Amino acid sequence: MTLAITALRVFNDNYAYLLTDRETQSAATIDPGQAGPVIKALEKKNLELTHILLTHHHYDHTGGAEELKKVYPAAKIALHKDDVSHLELKPALKLKDGDSIDFAGTTIKTIHLPCHTRGHVAFRIEDHLFTGDTLFNAGCGKFFEGTAAEMLTNLQQLKSLPPATRIYCGHEYTVENLAYAHRADPDNRKVQNRLQNSRKAQAAGNFMVPSTLAVELQTNPFLRLDDKNLTRQLKTDNQLATLIALYKIYYNVSP
Repeated sequence: MTLAITALRVFNDNYAYLLTDRETQSAATIDPGQAGPVIKALEKKNLELTHILLTHHHYDHTGGAEELKKVYPAAKIALHKDDVSHLELKPALKLKDGDSIDFAGTTIKTIHLPCHTRGHVAFRIEDHLFTGDTLFNAGCGKFFEGTAAEMLTNLQQLKSLPPATRIYCGHEYTVENLAYAHRADPDNRKVQNRLQNSRKAQAAGNFMVPSTLAVELQTNPFLRLDDKNLTRQLKTDNQLATLIALYKIYYNVSP
């Protein structure tokens, strides 16, 4: 595979991503909340944008799509069919679970993860997974349009992927999420160590993507819902109850 992946910071804490095929000089972008950083990166490397891939309809992930489409009119916008009605700009590719997108000979698989929005998806390219606002470093997204049970299904599905899978999330919440994870599971040394290292990385201005599924399985409480230490701390006896208890800690609301 000749694919290169570049993380771009947009707004205060969003990540957009630029996928580049080195052989064809083609590019795709994932979740361009703003067009400016994407256009700058494209022009710097003299790339042609062919795809605009959206994990869900929220503006901080789609706000740059219209401008990008004007500058690169041949670029195909892709969004799950259940989120299409939320955008004025209509996608060329209305996705469903399991759909494949051909980007310069590279296959991008669509994984439907309804909860944050009805049409939320992740995009998978071999061992690279772009999770939008479903799975964060040490956290998970809000249940805006779905239920805790749906999020539990999503998390179980993502847990089944190979541990070496690289996780590219939609926001930089690592330090905040690990601080909450430490509150929920104060005796977990791996969480403590990751929190310390992440604070150092944040102070240095470093990006903290990608993570890996292996790291998340050890330190993300939303992927450890059957962990005995965690369930004892939260006084829960099943994964759904643990998820709901964690959600209340993270967001100070009931799902």
